[in-house]
Amino acid sequence: MAMVSWSDETSEDSVMNISSSCDGIIKLPSTMHDPNFNGTDTDVNVLCEHGESAERLVAFEGMHTGRRFLGCAKKEGINCGVVQWIDFEWLDSMEKALAKLWDMYEESKSGRTNDNLESSFVIHNLTEEKKKLQDNYDSLYADVNALLDAQQQRGLELSNLKEQKQCLDVKIAELETVVGNLKSELAKKEEEKKKVQEDYDSLYADVNALLDASSRRVWS
Repeated sequence: MAMVSWSDETSEDSVMNISSSCDGIIKLPSTMHDPNFNGTDTDVNVLCEHGESAERLVAFEGMHTGRRFLGCAKKEGINCGVVQWIDFEWLDSMEKALAKLWDMYEESKSGRTNDNLESSFVIHNLTEEKKKLQDNYDSLYADVNALLDAQQQRGLELSNLKEQKQCLDVKIAELETVVGNLKSELAKKEEEKKKVQEDYDSLYADVNALLDASSRRVWS
C-alpha cells in the first residue's frame, strides 16, 4: 500500500508525492498498451520516489489484469514500482477467474517448453547417431572400393563385402526414414503451438471484453 504526503501547502502548485510504505516497494506488474490510459500523468502531478511524474499504466498479470495504476516511469536504474492504484481490486469472482486463466496459460506455456526441449534432445541424438553411421559407411565404402579395385585384378569373390555394403545402405535408409518421421512430428507440434497461440489470443480478447464489462459495472 502506498502512502500519500503533500508538499508545502503554501506553495502555488501543490504536488502529491507517493512513497513506498515500510512493507517495501510494490514491483511493477507486466503491462499492456491502452491508448486511453498511457503516458506521464501530468494532470494530477503525482510523483514517484525519484521526484518524477508517475506514468499511467494498465496491468496485464494475474488477478491484477486490467487494473489501471500509476507507476515509476524510470527506465534505467532502480525502478520504485507501483506508485498508486487507480482502479479498485476486482471482485473475488473476477480475481478467481483471472487467476485460473493465467494458471492455464502458464501450464500451457510450460508444456510447450518441455515438448520442444524433449524434441530437441531426440533430434540431437538421432543426428549424432546418423553422423556416426555415415562416418562408418564412408569408411566402409572406401574400404570396399579399395578392395574392389585390388580384387578386380585377382578375380576374387567380393559377394560378402557387397552384402555388408548393401546392409549398411539399408540401415542408412531406415535412419533417414526415422529422421523424416520425426520432422513430420515436429511440424505437427508447430501446428499445435500455433493453435495454442490462437487460443491464447482469443482468451486475451475475451479477458479484455470481460474487463471492460466489469469496469463499466464498477464505475457505473
